[in-house]
Amino acid sequence: MTMRVPVFLRRIPVYILLLLSLMTARAMPAIMAAEKPSWQVEWENVVAGAKKEGAVSLWGDMEITHPDIVAAFAKEFPFIKPITVTGRVGDLTMRILSERRAGKYLADLYSGVMGGAAFFEFYRTGVLDSVKSAFILPEVTDESKWLGGKHHYVDPETQQIILYEGTPAGTSVYYNTESVNPNDFSSYWDLLDPKWKGNIAMFERVGSGFPGLTPIYYNPRLGPDFIRRLLGEMNVTVSRDRRQATDWLASGKFVLCIGCADVEHASKDGMAVSELDRRHLKEAGNGIGLNGNSGLAIVSKAAHPHAATVFVNWFLSRRGQMVWQEVMNTKVEEPSNSMRIDIPKDNVLPAARRENGVKYIVTGFLNPEPPSKLIEELLGRKRAR
Repeated sequence: MTMRVPVFLRRIPVYILLLLSLMTARAMPAIMAAEKPSWQVEWENVVAGAKKEGAVSLWGDMEITHPDIVAAFAKEFPFIKPITVTGRVGDLTMRILSERRAGKYLADLYSGVMGGAAFFEFYRTGVLDSVKSAFILPEVTDESKWLGGKHHYVDPETQQIILYEGTPAGTSVYYNTESVNPNDFSSYWDLLDPKWKGNIAMFERVGSGFPGLTPIYYNPRLGPDFIRRLLGEMNVTVSRDRRQATDWLASGKFVLCIGCADVEHASKDGMAVSELDRRHLKEAGNGIGLNGNSGLAIVSKAAHPHAATVFVNWFLSRRGQMVWQEVMNTKVEEPSNSMRIDIPKDNVLPAARRENGVKYIVTGFLNPEPPSKLIEELLGRKRAR
């Protein structure tokens, strides 16, 4: 005789399967979240915060305010509106500091060339946060993708400013190619030859002074004595007009110029100007210094901290640095070479290219105050034009 199994007993396996399925479905989100790497969870939270903020304030030079760079960022993060403020480095520095004293914290990020006083003043007055603490994306935190296998901070102790540009240091000495034979030079000291007396111009950047002379001041083979003799013996003529100084050089009114600007662009336009190569000035060495290279920093008490973090990670990513390098070399026409070594370098202008196999020494902050004070004292005996 066969016993009949009650219907409800036959359905128990089905009930169990349904219950297990429901429990699994409820547990899956937690399991999936647990499987996400920590950086991804952090990144998603930061992006969510950036969406709520809706904007990011970018202050500085063309490095982060050029329309093409801003447009590339906005295309990838359309929910963040870039607010750009650009101008002369000295003006921006004083504006940021004065507004902070008035309780206004308008800048989220600052980027520009490192040679002037701006970054040092921000660093000295303590208005920056650690930029390294904002690194989230693996392609940004992976230091093997950067020159020398590491990030380069101009302030290694606090890591507030990352030097993302690695253009080899220029000599800051420019010449008229029709009047000067570069082979006449083997040292900076050759600038003191009596034949150049009265034939040297010098460009003074408003708000920044003479950043090209700062590394010379700290060079043990040159130092303050060289600057004293240069400005004390050679009848140097100073111009505060960016275009004027380069025009003087191109016309032959002055055959040498220290710190002239836009020479690469002027040369491409057919003007007879060029920069003395490092091989003609033995004290120059193979360095990557702050003069002419750009850094990035987060300004403390930022109004849009999450959006600032998103921009930092995008800008220092492979994509961001490719955009920056392309714009600087082709649109701004300023020789610029990213510290990232995993991006193409075919668009880098010759003056900014690094040589394969050469070990470059990257230097950090050089206090601009002592050389600036010395130069001002020496120029007090001359009329700046």
